[in-house]
Amino acid sequence: MKTTTLLPLLAGSLLLTATAHAQTTFSVGPRLGLNASTAHFTYIETSTHVGFEAGLTGNLQVGHFAVQPSLLFSQKGYQARGGLVSYDFSSTYEETVRLNYLTLPLNLAYTLGNNGQGLQVFAGPYLGLLVGGNYQRQVHSDGYLGGPAYDSEYSGKVKPGDVFSYTDNRYSQRLDVGLQAGLGYRLQGWQVQAGYSLGLRNLASSFQSYDGTRYREAANYNRAFQVSLSYLVGKG
Repeated sequence: MKTTTLLPLLAGSLLLTATAHAQTTFSVGPRLGLNASTAHFTYIETSTHVGFEAGLTGNLQVGHFAVQPSLLFSQKGYQARGGLVSYDFSSTYEETVRLNYLTLPLNLAYTLGNNGQGLQVFAGPYLGLLVGGNYQRQVHSDGYLGGPAYDSEYSGKVKPGDVFSYTDNRYSQRLDVGLQAGLGYRLQGWQVQAGYSLGLRNLASSFQSYDGTRYREAANYNRAFQVSLSYLVGKG
């Protein structure tokens, strides 16, 4: 047998043997954290919105490796600003959009300690379900054709939906899918993690006019830096 074939087989056998002899443990506990989130648009300037997340996280440990599923209530969103200028009228706006999700992250973690303790690196996919939200927009308008300037404010809910018509509410796709990765540290039952999540699904909905024509809103994707603290109870 060639050496190039023998070495991968030997490495695979050693890995399987080590995994078979490693103790499998499971622990679960509460998780609290913060999201510094924004949204990626092609031409809209956005800034960070801070929200919280809370829920449960689990840890299935096999040697250095662990599978970490979670179920979380997670607040995301963004702040945006922009303006409109024409020959007879101009306005600027600032708005805050808050989005509430139920998220299901599933991470694969590798820790330096073979019992799951110590420094860790993790990565994996997440699934998010939009359950609602709200928005607030402040608009400053210069007077039409030199008239007096005025300010106005608008607010409403953010609802899950693919198509909407004339309404004070906003709409966003219900399903969000993405990837996340980061670093963590575990000491006994305490686990702290910091990571970044990258939304991969366009969340824009379509506006339907009175004649049935649909216009797609600007494409946008969730982005967030996250930090969390968990306390895991159980073996491992």
